[in-house]
Amino acid sequence: MKNEAGTYYREVYDEHQTEEMQELLDFANMVFSMSYGGTDFSTLLPKAYAQKRWKAVTHHMMKEGSHIRALVDSYPLDLKLGGENGKTVKAAYVGTVSVHPASRGKGYMIELMKRVEEDAVRQGCALLVLDGDRHRYQYFGFERAGTGYRYHIEQNNIRHCCAQMYPADDMASPVYSFEELDENSPCLDYLYGLYQRRTVTARTRETFLFSLQSYNATAYAIRKGEVPVGYINLSEDEKMICEMEMEDLQELPRTLYDLMMGFGITQLGASLGPDETAKRGLFEKLYDNCSVVMSHQIKILDYEAVLEFLLSWKRRYCTLEQGAYVIGVQKEGMTRSENYLLSVAEEVCVSRTDRAADLVLGELELVRTLAASCCLTTGLHSPAGWFPLPFYLPEADTF
Repeated sequence: MKNEAGTYYREVYDEHQTEEMQELLDFANMVFSMSYGGTDFSTLLPKAYAQKRWKAVTHHMMKEGSHIRALVDSYPLDLKLGGENGKTVKAAYVGTVSVHPASRGKGYMIELMKRVEEDAVRQGCALLVLDGDRHRYQYFGFERAGTGYRYHIEQNNIRHCCAQMYPADDMASPVYSFEELDENSPCLDYLYGLYQRRTVTARTRETFLFSLQSYNATAYAIRKGEVPVGYINLSEDEKMICEMEMEDLQELPRTLYDLMMGFGITQLGASLGPDETAKRGLFEKLYDNCSVVMSHQIKILDYEAVLEFLLSWKRRYCTLEQGAYVIGVQKEGMTRSENYLLSVAEEVCVSRTDRAADLVLGELELVRTLAASCCLTTGLHSPAGWFPLPFYLPEADTF
């Protein structure tokens, strides 16, 4: 398809198409390096751009002649609620959005974002996810959804807290050690099993370690003696816990004490989702300060599937009043709203309905109101506990 001077291409490369893939990576690295300094996507996002993972990504490009002039990639993101018969929702994560400086203003990004959405619909995706400038992507129908919690811990916080929890003699020497993980680590299957205990998961065993290595983060096995008992994912500068799972969460304070003392870390942050209630309870005892942060941007393609998934997610960690509520989605250019009946009884169900809506919202306003923050959900007269809906992904699952 031609747009001004450009032609559209949709490509999926395998590990043998090194010439084509290198051209694409050179382009993306060049564009991002101009804005953010030296960028190498093959190390930044190995789950997508390491050679053995090339087939995972769908590339949408505009070319002028044989040269790439704009690129948008999409990465598959299948979200699953933990436990037996957990609901799933198929999504696509949009990223590596880049346009050559000489080709800006030609409408390439508008064309590519439209193509990405059309392709996602054909693939059966119910949801698009991305990160970036909020107002830039509102133009394409995306809005911020979900919140997370960011804790800040100083060495004195963890020292005083542990002094109250453990006898002084027990603090004389470390209990836990940390071993950097690689693809040959024998405990990966066990650690992946711990990961699968999360309320919502998005990784396969194959992508588990690749994902933890995103954005130059480092994953460590937590060992008690010679026995692995968990894992921790630290940011490149070792100042942020991106993700952490343990066999016994009650040992989290002592684990962080040994980490901070052993690594010489004076200040440490941690990002947690709203569903990580047990971890949040422990961090509440440890932190110096805490902030609520916005999560990702989403565009809903299938309202039945997404609303049912998010409401089921909320029910996993929060008591929801039983009842029914009808939401109307007012799509641009439509004279009547599409109405959806949300019901919570023994099961959570969402279905199209002809019933009058209790609330009618435009598509951006719906995401902003129902899945953003508590302050926007007051006055909805909805059953207790339903809103705001959750949407939070660990950094390892972003793209």
